[in-house]
Amino acid sequence: MHAVTRKGMWLVAVANGLLLFGYGLSLPFFTIYLITRQHLPPAMAGLVVALAGLSRCVSSAISGELADAFGRKNVMLWGMCSQIVAMFALGLCIELNVQTGWVLTCYFLTTFLGAFFRPAANAWVTDHTTPKERVEAFGMIRIGLNIGWALGPAVGGFLVRYSYSVAFFLTALLYAITNLYLGRLIRDRHSVRKTTRRRKPSFAAMVGALSDTRLARICLYVVMITAVNSQLVVGLSIHCKQYLQMPEYFIGWFFTINGLVVVLLQYTASKVMAKMRLSTAMFWGCILYAIGFGSVGFFGSFAPIALGVFLAGVGELIVAPGEQTLVSNIASRETRGRYLGLLMVFYNFGSALGFFTAGVLGDYVAPHYLPGPWLIIGAVAVLAGVGFWRMRYSLSNEEDGKQTAPIPIKKDTITLS
Repeated sequence: MHAVTRKGMWLVAVANGLLLFGYGLSLPFFTIYLITRQHLPPAMAGLVVALAGLSRCVSSAISGELADAFGRKNVMLWGMCSQIVAMFALGLCIELNVQTGWVLTCYFLTTFLGAFFRPAANAWVTDHTTPKERVEAFGMIRIGLNIGWALGPAVGGFLVRYSYSVAFFLTALLYAITNLYLGRLIRDRHSVRKTTRRRKPSFAAMVGALSDTRLARICLYVVMITAVNSQLVVGLSIHCKQYLQMPEYFIGWFFTINGLVVVLLQYTASKVMAKMRLSTAMFWGCILYAIGFGSVGFFGSFAPIALGVFLAGVGELIVAPGEQTLVSNIASRETRGRYLGLLMVFYNFGSALGFFTAGVLGDYVAPHYLPGPWLIIGAVAVLAGVGFWRMRYSLSNEEDGKQTAPIPIKKDTITLS
């Protein structure tokens, strides 16, 4: 990767790290806040988080389409500005102990507006990389994300023991710092294209993009594996707090372990993935998810659950950059924002589905058989892995990340990004 390109990727990686550090200070503990302070049952708390996740589906689609039309940087910055206001309002509602309805309204606004950043940022990364560079580039972004994820919940787990509202205020402050940082340091190559300035958003065409069966299949498997991944936030919190009576800071450390796995191993994993077919790497990533989360329900102490979280984290560092690279590779330059926006739609739908099912499984399956929810989650991960494996039959060698330099390939057999 060219030095200038690498510098740009690290700039965006740092921004993602700051954002996820801020997120980790407060939002992973919102489920516990609803259960312990607002006295909602776990299934209802899971439903609230799930519905908020569904709102992110809408905003992700809007973000991707607007990023193609008005530039990646503009969408990133304005989306963050709006979220800062909503996050501060949420902290104020918690501090003033207002009615639950107001708290939930601000929470929904926060999650809706928070989804504007990632599709635009991912499109920015794709604009500045070649297909061969994208696994490494998205891996670098994952390192930034998971440094934030490793630190945020660890700090937040102690902070919320004393004040939930302060945690949300600090999150708003970190988002503001990130907004200023990005505004000063990155340039938007896409926005200077004259054709882009004249392009108008077309949400009908955005929905029609799913007629690309390869995109539709990737999105389906992303829903499945993201529902698995989201168990870390809601499912594990319910399991450890309600059934094992673990303190909040233990739960925060599970989040931290998950983040540290990616920080320490993502770069190496990206190098290994660059030598493999993406479909193969995605399969094994899903299998690691299945083993890691599938084993959680059989243990009642910190160490073995931490090992399961570690294995799931290894699966995540393979799957997350892989799914973004696959979608980037099958998209054209003019539809990158649209395709990556749709990916985030289904990513957020998977998260919402996972949050909701975590509450349902925690309420109705775990009381009868504690490992049951985790065995179900493990089975879903295996099915997603098989789906990604079968994607190889519909991808060109370049799209699937297979190196074929010695063999000439006709351009008309490759979908260029």
